[in-house]
Parts: sequence; C-alpha cells; structure tokens
Amino acid sequence: MKTFLVILVLAAAGYWGYRHGYIKLDWFGGSGGTASAPGNPPAESLEQALNRGLPRMVSNDISADRAVANNLLVTFNYRFVDLDQYAVAQRYGSTLPAELQGTLIRDLCGNRAVREQVLARGRDVVLQIRAQDGRTMFTTQLRPGGC
Repeated sequence: MKTFLVILVLAAAGYWGYRHGYIKLDWFGGSGGTASAPGNPPAESLEQALNRGLPRMVSNDISADRAVANNLLVTFNYRFVDLDQYAVAQRYGSTLPAELQGTLIRDLCGNRAVREQVLARGRDVVLQIRAQDGRTMFTTQLRPGGC
C-alpha cells in the first residue's frame, strides 16, 4: 500500500511539474508531440525563431527584449533602457513619436523571420513599448505590407 501511495504522489508531482514547465519531455528523449525523421533536427517554432538574437539594443534608448507568438497573435516587447514611466511621459508625451515608430518598424522589417513567417502569412505584429519599470507606455501594430 505504501508503494502505491509513493508512486501516486510521484506521478502527481511529475504531472504538475510538466504542466508548469519545470519538466520537459526532451529531457527523457520524448519528442513532445512533434514528429521528426531520424537524423533531422526538430523544426524550430515561430517563437524560437523570433526570439533568436534577443535581447538586443535597437537604438540608444530602446531594447528589444522578447517576442511572444501563438496561433492568434505575435507580440514584440520593447523597453526603454534608462527611462521610467515618468521620464517617458515627460520626453514623449502620450503618443508614440513618428521617428520612434519608424525605428521600431525598420527593426522588425529587417528581421527575416518576421517578414517570411508572420507578415507573408497575413498576420499582424503588435509592438508593446514599456518603460524601465515595466509599465506599458505605447502600443502599435505592424500590418502585412507595412514594410
């Protein structure tokens, strides 16, 4: 009876760890539901392709931190490196300046994965620009054909 309870507790702990991302199937040689031919590496997901090379500086003030992609939405998170919400509001006001928006659009259009895997398939990209303290200050979109 004790053995059964120990196995049950370990199974529950393993399931909880898997569901919360602490345990990955790749650690045990499992493919995680994606089939790949022997000798071929598994295909890179869209989110992994978009996050390759991030974080990186876009300009003197802005850093591209990460991209989040799912079946419905692609979001890029940018951050003001040295400005908190009050400094951003003083410098830029309540609207995103055109030259700053143009810099961010050029940054995304220069990314091959964005052009080929997102915009070419007719999906929009949401850009969120946050202050240093994490508060979202501006949000804008890049639509297909916007490059």
